[in-house]
Amino acid sequence: MTKLMIPGPTEVSPAVLEQLAKPIRHHYGPDFVALYFEVVEKLKTVFQTRADFFILAATSSAAMEIALSHAAQPGEKVLICRNGFFGERFTEMANYHELSVITVDSPYGQPVDPAAVKALLDKHPDIKAVALVHNESSTAVETGLKPILDLTRARGILSVVDAVSSLGGADVPTDGLGIDFCVSGSQKCLAAPAGLSFVSVSESAWQAIARREKPVRSWYLNLENLRAYREKWQNWHPQGPNTAPVSLYLALNQALDELLAEGLPARFTRQIRVRDAFRASMRAMGLGLFTDDSCASKTLTAVRMPAGIDGSVLLDRVLRRHDILLAGGIGPLASQLIRVGHMAWTASEDYLVPTIQALETELLAMGAAIQPGGVDAFRTAFHI
Repeated sequence: MTKLMIPGPTEVSPAVLEQLAKPIRHHYGPDFVALYFEVVEKLKTVFQTRADFFILAATSSAAMEIALSHAAQPGEKVLICRNGFFGERFTEMANYHELSVITVDSPYGQPVDPAAVKALLDKHPDIKAVALVHNESSTAVETGLKPILDLTRARGILSVVDAVSSLGGADVPTDGLGIDFCVSGSQKCLAAPAGLSFVSVSESAWQAIARREKPVRSWYLNLENLRAYREKWQNWHPQGPNTAPVSLYLALNQALDELLAEGLPARFTRQIRVRDAFRASMRAMGLGLFTDDSCASKTLTAVRMPAGIDGSVLLDRVLRRHDILLAGGIGPLASQLIRVGHMAWTASEDYLVPTIQALETELLAMGAAIQPGGVDAFRTAFHI
């Protein structure tokens, strides 16, 4: 069975898979209502929020779009922070919704610069919202949220945070940071199947939505519509005006139980230990890392390819010979990098030791000038 060592979807537990194997259940009535609100409360614990909360029967891009399309209306200015593929996706969405887009760009491999954000907010005092990616999984860079969110709160500007590849693996205190729209998905650090996404909506966000002169151009991805149906059908069908994927809810509920049983502080600590140990293993082999330690993602690592090594060829060899799926770089970085996910279940020796062994074996076979010893370095660092 292929090991998914990619930045999502990630591996899930046997108990989560068992939930998917249960008979199909209907999506309305007392049993589903109880399941729905149980899952919402557990998600709020992980999000560290008491704000209004929605589960979407759609993947994470839907949550990104619903947040951005509600944060500003056509013609209004939004500042998009871009340091990778998913920041650029925010730009595509903003253009589709006819928002006036201003961008602050950081080089791939670098976090978003708060000073650059401040300069643009000073230059454009009519900006209505700022959107940023917390953990840019295309480059394995984490951007510090607090300095940027301090700026938005001080100016009364709405914030949209993509926490898709960090929430549940890194500390994202939604209410503590004052995030207005925090979005994530089921398939990464929550260790559940893909197909559900989430958005928390602050009171300030609802007040801004109420002041809109132009309605959101969507029926399905419309927070006011979802809220109206939830309130109207709260004792029967609170998901909203669509068929809820109950099997995915059951699997997610199990995954949340596992996360909360470990405890958020323990999960966050484990992710950091694994991240640091894996980076140590790559350095011990003589491989370069794409990001500096100061901004390194806690949930995946981007590794530079040695001279003369095509990353796409390495990925193919690791998959064919070791049954381990890794990710390549995106766009111009496609053959220069590989990306290794280490989130939830895969943030462990059981998954990372075989991955390191496979990389070492195949790189040596390809003639790369590396040093053996990655596994020993990982274990030494992990057990400190």
